[in-house]
Amino acid sequence: MVPRPAPPPSDDGSEEEVGTTLLALPDGPIEAGAAPSHTTSYIGGYPAFPPSTASSAPAAVKCGVCQEPIPLLAQVYAPLVDGENDRTVYVWACARAACKRREGSIRAFRASARNEEYVADVAAKRAEAERIAAEERAKARINPFTTKDAPTGGLFGSAQPLFGAAAANPFAAPAPAGEAAPAAAVAAPTEAVAALSIATEPVTLGPPLPAYQPAQYLATIDEYLPLPESDDEDDVDSDDDETPEMKAEWRDEGWERLLPKGVDDIFERFVRRLDSAEDGSTQVLRYDFGAVPLPYSSSSALFKKLFPGAPVRAPSSEEEEVYLADWYKPSFIPPCPRCKGKRVFEVQLVPQLINVLRPSALSTTGAAPVPAPAKNLTEDERKAELTRLAKGEGESEMEWGTIMVFSCEKDCVGVGEEWVGVEWEAVVEA
Repeated sequence: MVPRPAPPPSDDGSEEEVGTTLLALPDGPIEAGAAPSHTTSYIGGYPAFPPSTASSAPAAVKCGVCQEPIPLLAQVYAPLVDGENDRTVYVWACARAACKRREGSIRAFRASARNEEYVADVAAKRAEAERIAAEERAKARINPFTTKDAPTGGLFGSAQPLFGAAAANPFAAPAPAGEAAPAAAVAAPTEAVAALSIATEPVTLGPPLPAYQPAQYLATIDEYLPLPESDDEDDVDSDDDETPEMKAEWRDEGWERLLPKGVDDIFERFVRRLDSAEDGSTQVLRYDFGAVPLPYSSSSALFKKLFPGAPVRAPSSEEEEVYLADWYKPSFIPPCPRCKGKRVFEVQLVPQLINVLRPSALSTTGAAPVPAPAKNLTEDERKAELTRLAKGEGESEMEWGTIMVFSCEKDCVGVGEEWVGVEWEAVVEA
């Protein structure tokens, strides 16, 4: 079970490169009455758990502060490369004003269930790799003075798509398997496993639990980033006579004019990364299993734990660029409580999601709320509303900068809570 392999560097003259991160974008509302599935990715709405997890799926997820049910932010279907399970990650957050910025108000779960099609696929790849290795050994025995290199790549050969289906939307439900594996290569499932694989309905939650409505599908794209500008001797630039120090001073002054006072360079890096991705300006979620997350602010407690000692000032030149991966130390994150396996970064929510899931979209009926007609408040009503908000009553907009989910690397079967790290929205001083 490995993260998505990095693609080879581009040699087609392109001015962009693709990384290993997948970006998820809202892709339209889910039709009213459509049955949720654990093999579909979406934001808002109600979660769906694999049928085999009925005994362990939560009846409701409650805020760790107010102990009230909280709405789902995102459901992400993400089976691992060469994995044997359906794997779905869920993130919830309390919408109550009184619970904002408090530990336990944001929670994440993972559901993993054995998928017999994936099991057969992995077994067939293993059998094929073993067959090729056996042939190579036989050839080596026939002529011991000539050897051939062992097959390279993963143990199981070509990787299955990271998100199941090879469709345009890798978050969608997996397509039917191709050719069946040879009968001799895959043992028949036991009666217990066969019973689990019987098609049944997913376990879904619903009203009167709160939910953002309507739920919206997620589509995914690769993160294409512009390549660093190269120095071309043929280019004529008006600043050719400027020293590196003068250019750095100009750049710093320019960003001081563009960014609010007090904004740090880690936040600048975060904003640039989100804005520079081709067609990624509407991204609400970033997925990269086992990679290094993109930090939001150098002042957050989470950043200081994940990247202890990392420089937080921008370098004076590209040659001095700081690679935060060199400072990444997530060893403080507790292991999976069920299998004791290591937890690794998997998915990250970004602020654009706050603009999509607004408090006005919360509903407990399963349908999108009907907007109330505009009303001019009296002075007494306005004061009462301000008092209510000051007390932390009612729902309000979320105030996080990014939410990072770290989950079990071993993908142990069942439903359980995973570790969430939150960088809260930066408070900018005037």
